[in-house]
Amino acid sequence: MLTLKTGSVWFWTLIVDNFSQAWALYCLVIFYKALKYELAPLKPLPKFLCVKAVVFFSFWQGFFLELLVLFKIIKDSKDPDGYSAEDVASTAQNMLICIEMFGFSIAHIFVFSHKPYETDDDLPPTQFFSTLSDVFDIRDVGNDIRAQLGMSVREMRDRSSGRAPGDGERMPLLFHPGSTSEHVELETIKDYTSNHSSENVS
Repeated sequence: MLTLKTGSVWFWTLIVDNFSQAWALYCLVIFYKALKYELAPLKPLPKFLCVKAVVFFSFWQGFFLELLVLFKIIKDSKDPDGYSAEDVASTAQNMLICIEMFGFSIAHIFVFSHKPYETDDDLPPTQFFSTLSDVFDIRDVGNDIRAQLGMSVREMRDRSSGRAPGDGERMPLLFHPGSTSEHVELETIKDYTSNHSSENVS
């Protein structure tokens, strides 16, 4: 843990980092407000708080401890062979994170529950090694990349031909705004621009 001295590069880097963290948090709040009803079935607010609290709270906690060192509230040990103020602040940060992560781990069990993914199907239990191989299978990443690249190419082709992007195509599955069930209700919207294609082209 470094000291907060206005003449050091690390001090100004910390200021910029603090601003960027705050801005990222602000953007996420705006994103949540814009899609609050669409994301309601997923209960995003507790998930958001659990994940971001781990990142932002630990960052600002370390920043606060650095301020305590800067203003001499945390001082060097009087023993010549003792700990410096920076060592005390760093040790306090590590100890607090260990305690806090225990609480966050319990919160994650309830916030990221497995219950929404339970089904009533009487399926045979999955074998351990089969599940493990699925975890390390990255073919879905390649499929997603190819799908996204394909959509981008089709969109550029549509624009060059004067058609509205996605005209006559199927949209991806969307969350139903009126769903209140833990099991997310999905609907498919077909040909979402078919009624407005002539207006867009003109």
